[in-house]
Amino acid sequence: MYINYMNAIIGLCIYNNCKGLPNVLRNIESIKTVFNDIKVIVFYDKSTDNSLEILEKYDYFKDNIEIIINNNEKSEIRTENIAFARNAILETIRNKYSTNYDYFMMMDSNEYSCIGEINIDVLKDVMTRSDEWDSISFDREAGYYDTWALSFDPYIYSSFHCENANDVTEKKCNKFKKVLEYHKQHLPDKYISVYSAFNGFAIYKTSVFLDCSYSATIKFNLFPKDILKKQLNVTKCKLIKMLSDDCEHRAFHLEAIQKHNARIRICTKSLFLKLPVYNNELRGPA
Repeated sequence: MYINYMNAIIGLCIYNNCKGLPNVLRNIESIKTVFNDIKVIVFYDKSTDNSLEILEKYDYFKDNIEIIINNNEKSEIRTENIAFARNAILETIRNKYSTNYDYFMMMDSNEYSCIGEINIDVLKDVMTRSDEWDSISFDREAGYYDTWALSFDPYIYSSFHCENANDVTEKKCNKFKKVLEYHKQHLPDKYISVYSAFNGFAIYKTSVFLDCSYSATIKFNLFPKDILKKQLNVTKCKLIKMLSDDCEHRAFHLEAIQKHNARIRICTKSLFLKLPVYNNELRGPA
């Protein structure tokens, strides 16, 4: 029998997310059944749609949603804005909730990542096995799409920051597809060990990750030099001279590994099911 004795925070970054937000909020209702207490922290960037109205009218978590309104100037670099939003959520957890909430989750609220019905049994299962991971993310029935946030041996560096980026990205995707399929067929209950992964939704142990930060800047001191050299040898490709606009998750995960030997894992089971009817207006595989 599953016992929901844990407390968790869900962080949402909202910017023009009215298409996906209703489904995301419904999935949060299901997540609440797995935990004793859920707090939702929203970082809201001023939008041109009715995302804020949807949040303010949502009654299910009326007393457990905290909305941070961003009044700062936005960067021209999208990943810097996302990193700023996620760090603001982390700072709120540090200041108010770090002693009472064992876990926090980052959950995308766009119109494809987390809008299919959640498989709550998969979530329950990983929580009963929380001694095996410090961060856990998941495959998706609609397809694993977030290869930008993904770092694994030997593809640890952003493929978009390599010369001949398309070729490196293709090699990386093909390699991970084989890894994922092998685990599904031969090791279905074993988590995949990686350096970074998100795929729209991830769970973190508060004690391991709270002193780390998201960053869109590439920080070479966080990369294991042997794995980075291995990637360069495998791809036969040089790195470009640009350290900005990296996926914000990579620095976050690598910092936790360096500081706390964090175990970043991927569950091969799908947490979010594929939508039965695909809407062509949706951006990305839902």
